[in-house]
Amino acid sequence: MLAPADQLAVIRRAIALLASSHSFDETMAHTIAAFLPALGDFGFFDLDVGGSVRRTARAFQDERVEAILRPTQWARQERTDVNLCALSTGQAVVHAVVDDAWYRTIAADEGHLRVLRELAFTSMISVPMRYQGELLGALTLFYGTSGRRYGEDELAFAIELASLAAPVVANVRMAEQQRQVIAALRASEERLRVGMDAGKLGVWDWDVASDRVEWSDRVYDLHGVTREQFGGHVADFAALIHPEDRAHVQAAIGAALAGTAEPYVVEFRVPFPDGSVHWLATRAEVYRDAQGAPTRMVGATFDVTERRELLEAAARARREAETANRAKDEFLAILGHELRNPLAPIVSALHVMDARDPSTFRRERDAIRRQVDHMVRLVDDLLDISRIAHGKIALVPERLDLVEVVEAAIDATRPGLVARGISIELDAPTRPLVVDADRVRLVQVIGNLLSNAAKFSAERERVTVSVAATSSEVEVAVIDRGAGIPAEVLPKVFELFVQGPQELARQRGGLGLGLAIVASVVALHGGRVAAHSDGLGTGATFRVTLPRAAAEATTKDAPAAPASTRRTTSVVIVDDNRDAAELLGDLLRLHGHDVRVAGHAHAALELLAERGAAVALLDLGLPEMDGFELAREIRRRSVEPIYLVAVTGYGLAADRERTRAAGFDDHLVKPVDTDLLLARLAAVVAANG
Repeated sequence: MLAPADQLAVIRRAIALLASSHSFDETMAHTIAAFLPALGDFGFFDLDVGGSVRRTARAFQDERVEAILRPTQWARQERTDVNLCALSTGQAVVHAVVDDAWYRTIAADEGHLRVLRELAFTSMISVPMRYQGELLGALTLFYGTSGRRYGEDELAFAIELASLAAPVVANVRMAEQQRQVIAALRASEERLRVGMDAGKLGVWDWDVASDRVEWSDRVYDLHGVTREQFGGHVADFAALIHPEDRAHVQAAIGAALAGTAEPYVVEFRVPFPDGSVHWLATRAEVYRDAQGAPTRMVGATFDVTERRELLEAAARARREAETANRAKDEFLAILGHELRNPLAPIVSALHVMDARDPSTFRRERDAIRRQVDHMVRLVDDLLDISRIAHGKIALVPERLDLVEVVEAAIDATRPGLVARGISIELDAPTRPLVVDADRVRLVQVIGNLLSNAAKFSAERERVTVSVAATSSEVEVAVIDRGAGIPAEVLPKVFELFVQGPQELARQRGGLGLGLAIVASVVALHGGRVAAHSDGLGTGATFRVTLPRAAAEATTKDAPAAPASTRRTTSVVIVDDNRDAAELLGDLLRLHGHDVRVAGHAHAALELLAERGAAVALLDLGLPEMDGFELAREIRRRSVEPIYLVAVTGYGLAADRERTRAAGFDDHLVKPVDTDLLLARLAAVVAANG
């Protein structure tokens, strides 16, 4: 314990040090120095300045310790069982004896422990510094090499000395905070000035009562006039506005003054003397008196010409892109229609020939059928790509057995593969592998991969399809032993219009769309697809991975029975393509249906007026009265129910929505799937009893 005379000497030294301070940093340094060496070998002073803590560290005649302390920073002590700094707790504390075991107890981590051991202190105190009830900071002092120990007397003296220093520290802290505020204000003003200059921003003030308008220099520049040319009234400002925008601006001012539209925000054009036109934007606040009457408007105006030009350019580009997309979609739709229309009678003719005499010209019919199927796939691929690109493919998910789906895809593609002598080997488990997916689209994915494998395989080659699963995923792999994929092509095989080895690709045909469709449809299912090949001549492997569903009941558990077509009905076919109408009629007659054919809408209405029909198959592109008008007219005239089917080359989602809105019950795309059509007719027969 210091003797009274020694305490007095310490107090005098502290006063002298604090009185000699000329700056914030000096005061911080002198505050801790005043306590050394009388009350410590080293220590630090933590001061709260505007929410951040500044630390000053000092050691008495020990530069090594000071070097260790200097980089340390205050951090709030979250522990409640120990007081290490009075700034965290607000409470004074003395730890009379500390050792390595104590270090290990209070260390936050290994780095903290190393610092404690390097400091090698044996005793410590921490006292709060308060002024007028406010916690300013804390003094934390240590005994080290001197071997001294803190007691309650030393702690009491340290608290007394801290209270003595507190007013000086508080004043200096206040000055520092003011300095920071002033510096921040100046910086803000400078940023505002730079921003106003860079943004071509000007400010203005309108005294409503006197109708005097004060502009900054920038506002004159923005309006293309000099100070001498501007009269200083609202009417003078209005005269500078483009005539087409003047009423709009005046209405906005009136609304702001009336209080119906605050703040005042408006954009307008200003013609310049050189003939150029500038776009300006302005924003203002209305100030009112105690009665709510407007007294002033204060605002800012800035040039938005470049932004408006960019927006207009972007709008033009968007309109042009939309126009181009519409044109492309319309072209694809027309292309699909024009290609499907001639294919329809060919398909019908093949079915009629099969039904009448299956043995005659079988080879020739098979060749025609393969080429027609190929054409249909090309058209479907083109339209699918358009729908995918516009996000217009909507999945119809259901619980499926992936193995059954793969088998269905193999069955659908087998005729084309068999024609080239290509065999398919299926390696799949006997248990169901359940997925939630769109059956039609999933069959399309596997079918496209099989067709791709066949396209690049030699005749009488083998394609392997394997199906496997993990606990969370299922995988289908299609493996061929054909042409392989060059290394430079492999990363791009799922892009549009990318094909494999060109010589073989040209022999087999195709547009390079099949794999792009595969990738898009798989992605819509939340899956992924990958391709692998070791190069030309090594074959290729395509893997489709999909999320696995819980193994509950699948559609395979209760297969739907095929629709029966034994019972027949009356049908009217309306198509201006005579071949398509007559051959489709012949096909339905071979299945026992009562069929009449009309080449235009008026003839169809006459046939229906004579003795009606249960089903009407209507082409949409009819002369004089199109299929939509005809459908509405049939609905208006019909007394008995009639099942209306749109039979058309147009197959986009928008086309289906339009037929449904026109009153059609169904929409079939040319060339019509015969089995599907017969099933539809069977359903009508069943519904009519």
